[in-house]
Amino acid sequence: MPRLWSETVTEHRSAVLEAILDATAQLVHRDGVAGLTMTALAEASGVGRATLYRYVPDVGSALTAWQQREVANHLQRLRTIAADSAPADRLENVLMGYARLRGHRHGDHGALHDAARLAPAEGEVRELLADIIEEAAHDGRARTDLQAAMLAAYATGALGAAAMLPEPSAATRLTALVLESIRGVDGHPHGADSSGALPGPVGGHQWNH
Repeated sequence: MPRLWSETVTEHRSAVLEAILDATAQLVHRDGVAGLTMTALAEASGVGRATLYRYVPDVGSALTAWQQREVANHLQRLRTIAADSAPADRLENVLMGYARLRGHRHGDHGALHDAARLAPAEGEVRELLADIIEEAAHDGRARTDLQAAMLAAYATGALGAAAMLPEPSAATRLTALVLESIRGVDGHPHGADSSGALPGPVGGHQWNH
C-alpha cells in the first residue's frame, strides 16, 4: 500500500473512532450508561451499524475505549501542569488538577468499565505523582516516613472522592487535606496515628466516569 494512501486510511480510521468516542460521551452524559445502545451510538456518530461494529463490538468496548481516551487526556493535562509549575508549587498544583479532573467526572459511570485495561494508564498517573512527591520530599516539602509510591496511591484514592462531591469548592478542601497529609510538619504527618498511618483510603482508586 502506498505511504500516502496508508496515511490517509489511518487518519480516516482515527477520525471515525474519535467520532464514535465523542458520541459515546455525549450519549452517556445525556442518557446514562443504561441508555447507551449500539443503534443510538451509530446514529449519533454518523456511521453505519456495520462500520460501528468494526471499531467497537459492543457497548462495553465503546465505554472502555472512551474512558481510556479520557484518562490519557487527563494524564497529559497533569504532565503539563507539572511542567508549568515552580518546584515549590508543583505538588499542590498537580493534586488540585487531579481533583478537578475527577470532579468533572461527577456521576460515576464505571460499572461497565474494564479495570484491567485501564490499569496501565492509571499506573502512569500514580507514577507521575510519586515522582513529584519524591522531589518534594527531597526538598523538605513532603514526609519521608512512607514511600512516595504509597503516598501517590493514597492521594489518587482519596482524591477520587472528588467525583462524588456536590460542588467544586469541596474539591479544593479535599486537596488541602490530602496535601497536608503528604507534607506533614517536621516529618510528622497531620492526622496520622502513632504508626504513621494516613487517614482515609490507601491504595489505587479506579479512575471511572
